[in-house]
Amino acid sequence: MKKYLFCAALLLSGAASAQSGSPASSPNGAGARGDPNQMICRSVREIGSMLSRSRVCKTRAQWEEDRRLMRQNIDQSQTNRRGPDNS
Repeated sequence: MKKYLFCAALLLSGAASAQSGSPASSPNGAGARGDPNQMICRSVREIGSMLSRSRVCKTRAQWEEDRRLMRQNIDQSQTNRRGPDNS
């Protein structure tokens, strides 16, 4: 489970850095959100393979929802961790 969360967080951080140069992220804030129905395709690494990639196409709103859910899962797993003295 921890490996899955780590891989997913790594994929999201890579995708976010790849999109940082897109026109939608203009410095003045205009159009920062963009059209929620715009289709965006990304190349995603297959888990367990160094070379295999697949192309995933979703709307901007779907990518944002996936990112929000992943962040929520990561936050939840980090706050629910039990240490050796918190049993």
